[in-house]
Amino acid sequence: MSDDRLPMTTLDVRDLTSIDGRILVHGEEEASGRSYLMLEGTDGQVYHIYRTPEMEELRSQRGLQTNSFVRLRKFGAVVEIQDMGDAEAVLRNKSHFREATSEMIRGGVMPKDDGWSGWLGRYQKAVVDAAFAHEERQAKERERRRSRGLGR
Repeated sequence: MSDDRLPMTTLDVRDLTSIDGRILVHGEEEASGRSYLMLEGTDGQVYHIYRTPEMEELRSQRGLQTNSFVRLRKFGAVVEIQDMGDAEAVLRNKSHFREATSEMIRGGVMPKDDGWSGWLGRYQKAVVDAAFAHEERQAKERERRRSRGLGR
């Protein structure tokens, strides 16, 4: 876990809408025998998630490895699982951060750095940096349009 202060919660897949994060560990509960994974969400939460049949299938194909970056999205009754591989490699993927930042801004969310340490802190800093670069590009484009309009 990136930071011992991160809050933990159990996430029922039926309540899932969308979550991105890094897989911390897989386990099995002794009492029930249910398999689960712990996901460090990019939103600053650690999620205990019982594995679905789709997750089990992907896991049997060597997906959903510890320290993989994953995106879980629910569309109706279907859970889409996107395994993006090594979470450390994602930190170096500028196109991932441009896309994530654009998606957040379109959704009305301004990226912020919550001051976490470890992997999550580096992830959030990269999102904030990408948002700053996005805003700079937008400002330059507005200035270019304004200059073109004045030059006519």
